[in-house]
Amino acid sequence: MQTVLHDDPVSVSSALAALGLTEAPLLAAARQGYLARANCTANHPTLFPSFVAWGEAVRALRDGLAPSGWVRNNERNWPRTIHPSGHIALTVATGNEATGCASDSPATTSSKGPSTVEALEVNRLQVWLPGMEPVAESEENEENRLTTWLLLVHHAKDEIRCELSLPLDVNHEGRVTVWRERILLRAMPLDPVPVEIVPPSQPDIDVAIRRKA
Repeated sequence: MQTVLHDDPVSVSSALAALGLTEAPLLAAARQGYLARANCTANHPTLFPSFVAWGEAVRALRDGLAPSGWVRNNERNWPRTIHPSGHIALTVATGNEATGCASDSPATTSSKGPSTVEALEVNRLQVWLPGMEPVAESEENEENRLTTWLLLVHHAKDEIRCELSLPLDVNHEGRVTVWRERILLRAMPLDPVPVEIVPPSQPDIDVAIRRKA
C-alpha cells in the first residue's frame, strides 16, 4: 500500500483540518520538547534529555489541544490525546533523521511495546477497502477502537523537523517503519551556536578626589 504524502502547505492544512487539527499546537509541542532537552547538562543522567524532551512534548501537545476538547488518556501507561469524537488518538514519538523529509521514509528511533503494536493492528483494520478487511481476532470494544497517529519529532543540528503520520507496522527491530499517511509540518530553524560578545577594552579612568577647602 503506497504512502499518502502531504508536503505542500495547502495539502498539509487540508489533511490536518480533516483530523480537527491545525499546525500550531503540533509545532509548539515539538518546540517545547526541544527546549526541555536543550536545558539539560552533561551532569544529567544519560537517558534524561531524551525522556524529558518526550515528556514535555506530550504535555505541550495536551495543553495545546485541550481548548478544542481533546482529552488525555493514559491507559496502560501509554500517553495518548483523544479527539472529542473518540475516533482519533495522537501520541508523540522520536523519529530518525528521515523525519519530515519528503524524499525518505522515517522510522522511530526506539522499538515499540505491546500497546503500540496493538494500536497498529487497529490502524491496519481501518485502512483496508470495504470487503477486504482482515479478520479481527476479537470484536471486543469495537466502538472504542481508535486510529492512532504519531507526532514524530527529530532534533537535527540546525532545525527541528516533525510530521504527523499514521503508522501501520514495525520492522524486525520493533521500530515503526510502515506508514499509511504522512503530513509533513514546517521545519523550525534553530538559532546558531551562541557567539560570545567581548566588550571593547577601555582605558582605566582615574578620577581625582580632593578635599574641599
